[in-house]
Amino acid sequence: MDYKTKFRQEYLRLNPEQKEAVDTIEGPVMLIAGAGTGKTQTIALRVANILNKTQTPPLAILCLTFTESASANMRQRLLDIIGPLANQVKIHTFHSFCNDIIKNNLDQFIFAKDMEALEEIEKIKIIQQLIESLPNNSVLRPWGDHFFYQRSIISNIQTLKRENISPQKLKKLIQNQQDFLKKSSLQYEKLKSLRASKTLESELFEVLGSLLKIDLSKSLKFLFSYHSQLYKNNFYISGPAKNPAVNFKNALIKIFDNLKKQIPKQLDLQIIYKKYQQALKQTGYYDFDDMILFVLDKFKKDKNFLLSIQEQYQYILVDEYQDTNSSQSQILEHLSSYFDNPNLFVVGDDDQSIFRFQGACLENLLNFYNEHQPNLKLIILKNNYRSHQLILDSSNSVISNNQNRITNFIKDTDKSLISKKDYDPDPVNLFSADSNLEENYFIVSKIQKLIESKVDPSQIAILYRNNADSKNLSELLNQVKIPHTISSNTNLLDSQEIVWILNLLQYISNPTDDTLLFHILNFDFLKINAFDLIKIFRFSYSQKILLLDLISNSKQLKKITPTLKKDTFKKLIKFSRKFAKSQKLSHNINLDRFFIKILNDFSLLKYFFSQDNRFQLLQNINILYNQIKSDINKNPCLSLSSFLQKIEIYQENNINISSGVEENSSENNSVRLMTVHKAKGLEFEHVFLYKCRDNKWGNARNPNFLPLPLGVLKNELGTVATSENEDERRLFYVALTRAKKQIYISYSQKSDTDHNQIPSQFISEINPKLIEKVSLPKNSYQDSLSLLFTPNHRQLEMATESQNYLKNYLKNNYKFTITNLNSYLRCPFCFYCNTISRIPMPKNKHMSFGTAIHASLAYLYQSPQEPLSQILNIFSLSLKKENLPKQEHQESLQKGKQALTDYYNFYSPGINSNCLVEHSFSRYNIHLNDIPITGKIDKIEILDSKKGDLTNVKVVDFKTGNPDSYSSKDDYFRQLVFYKILIDNTFNLKYNVESGIIDYVQKSKKTDKFVKKEFTITDKDVNELTELIKQTYTKILSLDFFTINTKCKDNQKLHKLIRT
Repeated sequence: MDYKTKFRQEYLRLNPEQKEAVDTIEGPVMLIAGAGTGKTQTIALRVANILNKTQTPPLAILCLTFTESASANMRQRLLDIIGPLANQVKIHTFHSFCNDIIKNNLDQFIFAKDMEALEEIEKIKIIQQLIESLPNNSVLRPWGDHFFYQRSIISNIQTLKRENISPQKLKKLIQNQQDFLKKSSLQYEKLKSLRASKTLESELFEVLGSLLKIDLSKSLKFLFSYHSQLYKNNFYISGPAKNPAVNFKNALIKIFDNLKKQIPKQLDLQIIYKKYQQALKQTGYYDFDDMILFVLDKFKKDKNFLLSIQEQYQYILVDEYQDTNSSQSQILEHLSSYFDNPNLFVVGDDDQSIFRFQGACLENLLNFYNEHQPNLKLIILKNNYRSHQLILDSSNSVISNNQNRITNFIKDTDKSLISKKDYDPDPVNLFSADSNLEENYFIVSKIQKLIESKVDPSQIAILYRNNADSKNLSELLNQVKIPHTISSNTNLLDSQEIVWILNLLQYISNPTDDTLLFHILNFDFLKINAFDLIKIFRFSYSQKILLLDLISNSKQLKKITPTLKKDTFKKLIKFSRKFAKSQKLSHNINLDRFFIKILNDFSLLKYFFSQDNRFQLLQNINILYNQIKSDINKNPCLSLSSFLQKIEIYQENNINISSGVEENSSENNSVRLMTVHKAKGLEFEHVFLYKCRDNKWGNARNPNFLPLPLGVLKNELGTVATSENEDERRLFYVALTRAKKQIYISYSQKSDTDHNQIPSQFISEINPKLIEKVSLPKNSYQDSLSLLFTPNHRQLEMATESQNYLKNYLKNNYKFTITNLNSYLRCPFCFYCNTISRIPMPKNKHMSFGTAIHASLAYLYQSPQEPLSQILNIFSLSLKKENLPKQEHQESLQKGKQALTDYYNFYSPGINSNCLVEHSFSRYNIHLNDIPITGKIDKIEILDSKKGDLTNVKVVDFKTGNPDSYSSKDDYFRQLVFYKILIDNTFNLKYNVESGIIDYVQKSKKTDKFVKKEFTITDKDVNELTELIKQTYTKILSLDFFTINTKCKDNQKLHKLIRT
């Protein structure tokens, strides 16, 4: 494809403001991009223009985005415009960018080598311990519930880190407030003494004047000045008192009272924050937000290091700049500080700042505007290519009620959006329901009609405030057979199948709960007749026999056998025997192996594999299995009861274990259900705003039990009294602007408990001329009741939905490796089970042995001067982490030490330390003919010779198998060729692969000698493997898995699953 022609075609489609943004490639630029104004296309074309007009290499362009999905979208848009070069442009979130800096400069971040990311559960444990260490009279350790403030403490520490406020800085901010209260005591007493009178206003401003003469912090000055301006703007006309001055006086007194009230809490918070940071350091943990702080601290302290990073990037572009927090903004400031007039391009829209709970500041755009004067170029995109004008006018009439907008702080700025779409301008449909049920019925029936009128279901979205709002709607959509996707990462612990497994494990761990056994016996996977179970439970109750004792005792069970179905007796006896065996086994083998045993012995795996949504189920099970393995790595002696206690902490604290699976995942041709936060950046023809009532959308009752002191934010626009509804109004605005053709707003006048509900105030802020009230036929309530209570006999084509989900997963998440290729060629079905479905399978001893050997060799080639004893120590530690059974561990330990000793004695005198070991290519975002590929090379041996500008290298793969059984054209050779393909397609690795080596760690049994087999890799080898990769990747994308290679040995016994 001619990408220059593609660029010209796309450039000509731009409007004048977009062209200005694309053409202004030098100096600081701030682009205010309203909803639907084509900002992503503008950013992508600007990158392309930089590459066209300058000699800048793609690696010298840095694009920073707010989310991983935004990064992926940006790269895809660039791929469409500039082709493969897009893979070399640095596109990151702030976190991934800082993580990359740390990974690539470990010598500068020595401490990071041995640090681990802090899990949420570990964070809770640390915080709870610190709360318990507070004195008994501490306000953050209330007598009735010691952990009442736990959630607020965790949230505030996160905010403090994101705003780059250290424990020391926090203490200073609190002291500022204490000093202020001491200095202003006379003014406070004066305020309290004032009474309603004709002179009250002048008296108030006299007190304010004396307050502002005190040496106040910037935040306090702003706060009092802001309230003064609110009074002058008639804000206090509405309030409890008729006299605005009285309302103003009470608001000022409240500022003093709140500051005084919160100081004891804030001081305790500072103590916990300080000790929390100390605890992380002592235990070798870091939390998510520390990653940015590590880099920021390094930038501040080491100018040479900062300069080395600055030199890498000539152009920096930042998307969603309004959502960056203080730490992220400071990273950006340091990156661009070398030049007075940096090539820095930020894009944002203050009206769409909806992530304040993530620490984002509304004021970022304003700060950037002021700091880069007079050289800043300000461009505003107003042409909207998404919605018709009536939708834009409706949303504008709402957002214009916000005081804290860029248009109110920068003169002559107009952000009013202008539609460039010729859709019929239908008014906003408003439906006021008598009940929640009727509201649900309105939405579902309307969607039915839209689909009947040939509207693509994927162009219909239902947006709501909280994830929990989707449940009843989803059930009703199922009833009428409307395919839909709930776009939220569901909690693994809410999955029915995971509940089955955990309940079974819980009962094995503690078999005293008859109620739990009752639930287990009713689980579908056991397939025990429901009526028979009722008879058994009644008999157990009447005879006062424990349920487990009954089903374990064939004599007792036979007393009711005549009334049971033939196979029930056998199933119960079989279950009880499996249970007894499992209980004993739980104390005798490692937990990960026990978990697999349970899945197989109770036929759970077979049952899950027989379901149409098997991929999602198996993915969930694999996540749970990986959690167990991760815990075992930290605690090799982890018991079943300890693991279940951890799960209980997750449940008690509402911690999600993300399943990575969207509910009812069938994005193609399905209605989308999601929160407004999830919908940011998306668009749909028809948008339903659900449950638009007061306290849900606006005036939300979210009391802040632990406010932070003033000064945490650079400006305090976000802390004033009006800010909460301004946040909510922005959220409502974002929801409205998702719609292309039609908006439907609904609310219910009655709650499920028959309490009165009023509509959101934001509805009244829409110009009434732009709203059309709609209703349902008279019999709709009866219809909705009938629909709700009609049994659901729907037979979903889940296989199709599962295929859609799988295709989406492969398209967006899958990277092709040589292991995948070899696995698929050996047996497509085993590849599907192991790589795609990821059926939990424990490592066998050969794999564990290989992992430990590789770790030892990596250390040897990194540190060839180290003695043999240290290499063997690395091997022992690595093997221990594999958690093999005792006998297998001992055998592997002995075998590995002997092999490494022989290898070391033979090779160590001539080891070339000029090499890269365990070199991962995941960071390079490599594509081979649009196929994403990755891998890890055991060793890249760097030679002294060159081929042109490229340094010659040899790629080496260590093997722990038998060198006598090798065939030169089998899987191993393909690996070497694949490694050459990886290096050839990695832009910033200037290497020429001279040859590939298979290096056997164990001696040949035939010759008692070490074997290295070296191969020259020709262009023909590369071309042949490239073609094979393309063919195999195409088969994988087309889901061509369900064939069994007759030559496959099926060591894992997977072939039996295909018969289910």
